[in-house]
Amino acid sequence: MDLRRDIAERVIARWKARGIRIDEDPGFMELVALWTAGSIASGEMRRRYSALQRERSLSRSMPLDVYPCDEGAEVDHRSIAIPDDEPDERGGLGLPAQG
Repeated sequence: MDLRRDIAERVIARWKARGIRIDEDPGFMELVALWTAGSIASGEMRRRYSALQRERSLSRSMPLDVYPCDEGAEVDHRSIAIPDDEPDERGGLGLPAQG
């Protein structure tokens, strides 16, 4: 296990020298701990870290926790309000006319 720890420290130092503090990433460091303990193989570590990066990328590209719905989800499209961009009688946008 000392060999794995030495390898991890060298990799972290190499990234740090390039200006990337990967040791400040708790997700990465958790995977390093599993790998150095021998709980997972290096291929599994790479797979999990890639999945973590994809998940993070997706969460940044979809603000406010808006994610695609399941394909089979039932949606009542009549209940979805779609504002129009035409002014109403009162000069506002998308408000139903009253009266």
